[in-house]
Amino acid sequence: MMIGWEAKVWLRHCLEGGILEDPAVDYLAERVDEMDAAALLEAMAILRKRLSEIEVLEGTDEGERIRITKDCRILLPDRFDTEIRLRPLVKTVFLLFLRHPEGIRFGDLPAYRNELLGLYRSITRRAGGPEIEASIDRLIDPGDNSIHEKAANLAAALSKYFPPDRLPAYTLTGKAGTPKRIRLDRSLVEWE
Repeated sequence: MMIGWEAKVWLRHCLEGGILEDPAVDYLAERVDEMDAAALLEAMAILRKRLSEIEVLEGTDEGERIRITKDCRILLPDRFDTEIRLRPLVKTVFLLFLRHPEGIRFGDLPAYRNELLGLYRSITRRAGGPEIEASIDRLIDPGDNSIHEKAANLAAALSKYFPPDRLPAYTLTGKAGTPKRIRLDRSLVEWE
């Protein structure tokens, strides 16, 4: 059974790599052949969660690698491809600012309308064009608070994945009136 083989390899990696020194992992590794697919998936989910907690606490100072897939999923390769889940407009803002390491002033966002539309269309499940365009128009409207809301939502969502001391590398930073940017070293970002 394929899932059993994958689980066994993953558990062995956890054990042999010294990633987790936990009696529960040893127990699972010894019994992996006896588990059905549902039990294996549940055990793997628990271990992934535990690994994420450990890696958040023990992560490097440089930041973690992230991979952006062709379908705009944001993955953490060093955490067994844990996906960072963001709402579509928040993800659109995150990806735009990742593409522009020099930063973007919020007041200059109208110049990025087409790029934002392209990103949002590739992310959202909405079918219609007018709704998508209206959402982007609100986002780039200097008189609307939408971009500030999305920036705050981004920081809140990413705080579930990164500790407070590393969070600023992944969120929008910059003083009022200056370009906002994501400070993450772009050598840690892989675009498929």
